Amino acid sequence: MRYLKTLFCLVLIVLLVANTASSVSLVASRAVLVAQGGSDLLFNRGADVRHPPASITKVLTAILALERGNLDAQVTFSQQAVSVGGSSLNARAGDTFTLRDLVYAAMLISANDASNAIAEHLAGSLDSFNEMMNERAIELGMRNSQFRNAHGMPEQGHFSTARDLALLGLHAHTVPLFTEIAGTERYVLSSGRVLHNQNRLLGEYWGVKGGKTGFTDEAGQCLLLIAERGGLVLVSVVLGSEGRNLWSDSEALLNFGFNNFTRQVLVSARQTLGLLEVPLAGEVLVVAKNELSRVVRTAVVRQAVPHIDLELQKSLWPPLKPGQVVGEAIVTADGAQLGRVELTVPSYVPLFTAARVSIVIGVMTLFFAVVKLRRRWRR
Repeated sequence: MRYLKTLFCLVLIVLLVANTASSVSLVASRAVLVAQGGSDLLFNRGADVRHPPASITKVLTAILALERGNLDAQVTFSQQAVSVGGSSLNARAGDTFTLRDLVYAAMLISANDASNAIAEHLAGSLDSFNEMMNERAIELGMRNSQFRNAHGMPEQGHFSTARDLALLGLHAHTVPLFTEIAGTERYVLSSGRVLHNQNRLLGEYWGVKGGKTGFTDEAGQCLLLIAERGGLVLVSVVLGSEGRNLWSDSEALLNFGFNNFTRQVLVSARQTLGLLEVPLAGEVLVVAKNELSRVVRTAVVRQAVPHIDLELQKSLWPPLKPGQVVGEAIVTADGAQLGRVELTVPSYVPLFTAARVSIVIGVMTLFFAVVKLRRRWRR
């Protein structure tokens, strides 16, 4: 029996070591893996070292187009927009496309001229768009990035970090239409030309929703990916990889994430969590306003059972509106706070319910009956 216990412990140790971040073998010089809803990096190799982002830059360009532009707007190429090297739509000055076509061209075939046209359309000039990019980057928490163009071609002072680009990817996942565009394998322009996505992991790796490739001699092979399985959203960033290792590096990161982490829902949106005593209205259900979840290790590591405490407001009088905040739920495990979520009432709480009105009428009827009887007795 002692031998079996020892053997079991050894196997457990081997499994733990095999599932650590250090077991992930990569060629890339910089790489990170993050999860939506997680506060820590799941994998970190040079997360905060400045590195040229190459065409991953276009993720920010596309986000700005989706957030601030009209995709049906007509955009005409200027001479300056087409005067750029590298990957291109091969547009000529005077050519006109919809903004939608240009975003697809930038994301699917990494068209630098399309990125320039987007920039001029949104900001009026390339320099003004650079300012717009940097302002938005700061708003997204990208504190160690600086953008000097809309496409990612090498330029002095144009840099980012793997961590910052992961933040960009997390935000991109929340932008309507982004993953639809970035995850499109084939797109037909208004002109009839067919574009094919350069991201070869689309359709090949289970869960990949989109991303952006990038390459320059200075940056090496780069790739940002957004993937989702079972509600767990991961963003991987690989910078400075080599050749086909770009794909295997990204797969290794995602495999590590999906094999070792899970998204645990602590409280579901609109989950009933308790009762609130409201004067004149009685007991009223309270529900969670939003979902509360966390990203945790799976399988080998024992997960603590969460405990929920309610902090309800006092002296709340009806009427109460649907969705009115009436308190907070505090979720803890092993004495550590995991998060807080607001509590609301799911439906309108009137001043008097039908039952309460009936009771009041009954009490008043009884009162007047007693008064009437007392008057008779006095006679």
